[in-house]
Amino acid sequence: MSDSPRETERQQTFDAGPTVGVVGVGAIGDPIARRIAGSFETVAFDIDDERLAAIAEAGVEAASGTAELGRRSDIVLLSLPAGDAVEAAVLGAEGVLAELSEHDVLVDTSTIDPETTETVAAACEERGVEFLDSPVSGGPRNAKKGALTAMVGGDEAILDVVRPVIESFSETIYHVGERGTGIAMKLANNYMLAVNSAVVCEALLVARRAGIDDETFFAVASRASGDSYALRRNVEGFVLPGEYDSEADLSIVHKDVSLAERFAHDLDVPLLAGGATSSIYQLAEDRGLSDRDFAALLALYDRSEDVGATEGTQP
Repeated sequence: MSDSPRETERQQTFDAGPTVGVVGVGAIGDPIARRIAGSFETVAFDIDDERLAAIAEAGVEAASGTAELGRRSDIVLLSLPAGDAVEAAVLGAEGVLAELSEHDVLVDTSTIDPETTETVAAACEERGVEFLDSPVSGGPRNAKKGALTAMVGGDEAILDVVRPVIESFSETIYHVGERGTGIAMKLANNYMLAVNSAVVCEALLVARRAGIDDETFFAVASRASGDSYALRRNVEGFVLPGEYDSEADLSIVHKDVSLAERFAHDLDVPLLAGGATSSIYQLAEDRGLSDRDFAALLALYDRSEDVGATEGTQP
């Protein structure tokens, strides 16, 4: 790691105990902030006042806005639902970037479009603020346990500085390359999960129509060559118990796979196996499954599946 005055100052700040700001305390950001607060002084902001009040009750200080959070923080983490929210939080009139100092670090854990990631990274570079794209995988359940997987793009020396913060909510941290590779890895990962989940639904319905019960299907497939994370998560976790309360909303998976498909198109990569996957999830949303867990995609294939959905517009 370099011994430049700038990095020395940054390390001294960290050694003295940095203040960590978290922008966005939703399903993932809330448990992230709570876990960080166990080791570091933590301040948070969210546009939802109820979320902010809940995190404040847990001992995380609430900021009045992103500008105040930026002024008070040495390291800022973003946990936001989309690129426009990230851009507004960082580059808006009251965004965090204008209040960050040269030795500060901005870490984006959101799953967004690569174009926004590059825009934010370039703006940080111009101001002298360090940037890491570090989307996370594992969902709210693993966020609460501190067992997320972080996929980090950017300067590895900066990752080393902020690693203790990321370790507070992550079980595994991968440095996957230069800036932008973190979000690229996350989109590739989520694309695989979305496609695999759709295939699991199709295979399960084939087995049902052939007279195989769900328990037998899962028992055999999970110990045969058809095994996959999507099979175990969706069938064992949701289909068999018949409970589809969301751990990851179907609408979020639809957003992620749409981003992945667009990214593949920009890179001139043909998606021969799953290029229409976003359309499958769009149809599921149209049929009222948006706020169900994405395992409820099964109801799109088998209309007898009771997932508690509100019937939407029929295509």
